[in-house]
Amino acid sequence: MCPAAAPAPQVRCQLKPASEGGNGKVRTRIPVTGVLAAHPPKICTQGSITLPADTGAKYRQAFAHETDEWHGAYATLRNSNEGMNGFIKDGAREAVDDPERRRIRGVAAQSVLVAFQLSSANIRKIYEFLTRKTSGEKKSRKLPARWKTRSLTTWAPESATAVTTTVGGTSAGPDPPLIA
Repeated sequence: MCPAAAPAPQVRCQLKPASEGGNGKVRTRIPVTGVLAAHPPKICTQGSITLPADTGAKYRQAFAHETDEWHGAYATLRNSNEGMNGFIKDGAREAVDDPERRRIRGVAAQSVLVAFQLSSANIRKIYEFLTRKTSGEKKSRKLPARWKTRSLTTWAPESATAVTTTVGGTSAGPDPPLIA
C-alpha cells in the first residue's frame, strides 16, 4: 500500500491529493520529479489490487470451513489443544496462567520458569498415560454429578389443598386475603 494513501497517510505526495490535505502531523514529503509525474508507478495510480488465485495457496485449507469434513479433520486437534491448555492451567498443579506462581522479574527468567512448568506437565501427562496403560484401564475417569436438580418443565408449586394445616384439631385452609 502506498504510504501516501488515505485514510491515514504517513507521507505527503502530490500524486495522491488526499495526502496533501492535512492535519499538520505529516511533514515528510515525497519529491515528485518530472519523469515520475509523467510515468507514475502502479502503486501511485491504483486504488486497489487484484491477487491471482494461487496467492496464499500455501495457507489454503484442504476442506471448506465449518463443513462436516472440516470438523472431522480439525475438531480432534482443537479438542486436544484445548484439553492440554486446561491441563497446564490446573490451579493445583502447574497453574501456568497464574502470575502469582512465578514471582520473578524479567522475560528470560519467566520464560525459563514456564519451560520448567510445561516440562513438568508433560511428565505428569506421560506418567498418567503409562499408569493407565499398565493398569488396563480403558476409559478415562468420570466424575459423579454433584447434585441432581429437578427439571423446570415438570416442576409445579404446591397446591392450596396440600398447604392446609391443623390447628386445635380442626383443619384450617390458607389465610384469607386481606381486605382494606
